Amino acid sequence: MLASLLAACSSSSADPAAETSLAPEPTPDSVEEPETTTTSTTTTSTTIAPTTTTTDPPPVVDTVATEASESAPETTVGEPVPEPTNTTFDPATLEGEVEQAVLADQAAFVVCLEELPSCDVDKATANAFLDYGDGNKRLINEWNDAGYVARDTETYLYRVDEIELFVEDTEALVMLCVSNGVQQVLPGVDSSPETIVSDEFTSTINRFLVRRIGDQWLVTANDPLESATGEAANLCA
Repeated sequence: MLASLLAACSSSSADPAAETSLAPEPTPDSVEEPETTTTSTTTTSTTIAPTTTTTDPPPVVDTVATEASESAPETTVGEPVPEPTNTTFDPATLEGEVEQAVLADQAAFVVCLEELPSCDVDKATANAFLDYGDGNKRLINEWNDAGYVARDTETYLYRVDEIELFVEDTEALVMLCVSNGVQQVLPGVDSSPETIVSDEFTSTINRFLVRRIGDQWLVTANDPLESATGEAANLCA
């Protein structure tokens, strides 16, 4: 139930290859940016602005983003998520880079579950963007506000099975299998006992749309293709 809730919050009702929102977008030509001074090292976002004719501009830092409206999201400083080791592809390849981004997204979600009801939403969605990122943020905020806690988070397992690169290697479709028996609970108080919100074992085969925005691969959409309930029907076994 937990995996399907997260997937449903950010899924597309149709194949990403056919939906307009998931259609490959052309990569624009490089855009000249004005000279600006960059002092922060905690952001991956870039800004595109028209060239100006001001005198004595400050030192320049050249950056190029794929779209002015799609600069990479800002990240927050904190304990880094451990680099995933359960890889299928060589991390030195493009497929490996995409896989690392997807696995990092899932690892951050598990850390978020462990931190409920005080999950850091920005950290949990550092590798998520657009509809997928927005949907996950809404869901996590709901869990935080409700006061939920999660147990048995070690049962949340995930694996990348396939990666298909396209649009000049700037987008990828990723097949990800997730299984989990995480128990989500509303702790009891003096006036009411503990309430189990979700404790079903679920497994789901997901198709992620991952896009390269700036110099970062980000998960932007998820299409759950198949799901099952119960350990005996585990799709990831």
